[in-house]
Amino acid sequence: LDDFKNEHWEEASKRQCDRERFGVPNMKCYIYRIYLFPVKVEVRSEDPPLIVLKHLIPKNYIKEFLKEINQRHLEQQIVIDAKTGQRVPSPGRNANGTRLQHHETPTSSKIFNLIMQRVAAVDFRSAETFSVLSYNAGGHYAPHHDFLPEQFAPSEMTKRLGNRFATFLFILKTATKGGGTVFPLIHTTVQPEEGDALLWLNMNTGYTVENKSLHAACPILEGTKIAVTLWVRRLGHEMLVPCHKSGTYDLE
Repeated sequence: LDDFKNEHWEEASKRQCDRERFGVPNMKCYIYRIYLFPVKVEVRSEDPPLIVLKHLIPKNYIKEFLKEINQRHLEQQIVIDAKTGQRVPSPGRNANGTRLQHHETPTSSKIFNLIMQRVAAVDFRSAETFSVLSYNAGGHYAPHHDFLPEQFAPSEMTKRLGNRFATFLFILKTATKGGGTVFPLIHTTVQPEEGDALLWLNMNTGYTVENKSLHAACPILEGTKIAVTLWVRRLGHEMLVPCHKSGTYDLE
């Protein structure tokens, strides 16, 4: 990564990408079954919760979804400027993408239903549309929070459903080299395989931003990475919060 230069990346975060670690000390792994289907879970962090669901999306679903995505026009992605609140291109993000409704295509519907079934603890009915991102060589997304800035007037969705409670991200295509997801403040870099999904929380139990949810899409050094994100809003997850404000989420 020595040749990669970007003012939005600190050297420490960039070096964590360079390590490309597949595990963390004392990482815990589980298998649970739902309707007889096994779901493999890696617990990368308990505070804040960060888990990896191994091979959650079947290969035939991935192949079909990629065909549907290739028929669409992927546009350069923009961000909300922290000073002006305007949607603008950002040197901190280099990716092309598109949005799909949960049931817009046959495969998006199948994948959404599968996620709803296999990850039953999260209410995906309050999730935003699928956000598909394609990162080519040099593509990246500098460290950021998915929790939406509160200094701007909230959107109608935020007023109705709350801020982004959780992020669910799954991988359709992995890069030949690079392209992991790094969490600099919990010192973890996830190098997922195709079909793997990541789930982490963006809020603390006081419904404000969880600072340690800071994350980034590591630069692509070779090949192309395609990832799909569902940002899950707060509504419907009140029962997951402990009674006392100082508590943490129950990972179980």
